[in-house]
Amino acid sequence: MNTDEIQRVVETTASAPRWRHSLSGADRAMLYRVAAGTGFRAGELASLTPRNFILDADPPAIVLDARSSKRRSANRQPIRSDLADVLRPWLTGRPSAAPVWSGSWCDQAAEMIRADLRRAKARWIRKTQDRRQRRERRDAEFPAVTDSSGRVADFHALRVSYITLLVKSGVSVKVAQELARHSTPTLTLGSTPSSASTT
Repeated sequence: MNTDEIQRVVETTASAPRWRHSLSGADRAMLYRVAAGTGFRAGELASLTPRNFILDADPPAIVLDARSSKRRSANRQPIRSDLADVLRPWLTGRPSAAPVWSGSWCDQAAEMIRADLRRAKARWIRKTQDRRQRRERRDAEFPAVTDSSGRVADFHALRVSYITLLVKSGVSVKVAQELARHSTPTLTLGSTPSSASTT
């Protein structure tokens, strides 16, 4: 997914209904923000408690415990200051030892984000009264569950987007590899679409 797609999904999801007695719309919107801003996998995000968020550090970061990381090593993942700014009020008052995204959503993460993508597209289509524009928006890949290449969006697409945006930003392969938490640079470069497109 590209940045516009992610932003549209976040904005639409923030006011969406609760997902199957699990995450509220606001909590899902924040989940997508953090996934796209860290490259964390669904299981890693499900393990986070408020204690993992080090938002007043320079740079702010989210610490992934070794037992929750796929690589079985602790990781301190730097995040953008604007992400830290929206996380602070969202985390206020949450129990420090309880998961910030609790419930059974992790097993249904792909289905959940696809439902939110469809909702975002429907809202985008309804925003115009022009019939031609509505038809064009219905046919557009933005935002979409499946693109013209047959790639299907799932929760892991947020991680792929994170890595792709890192590579496109001009950081070195070594830095991208470290932030993606890959064991080799080949894995990092292989995670991005060959065209370096973020769709």
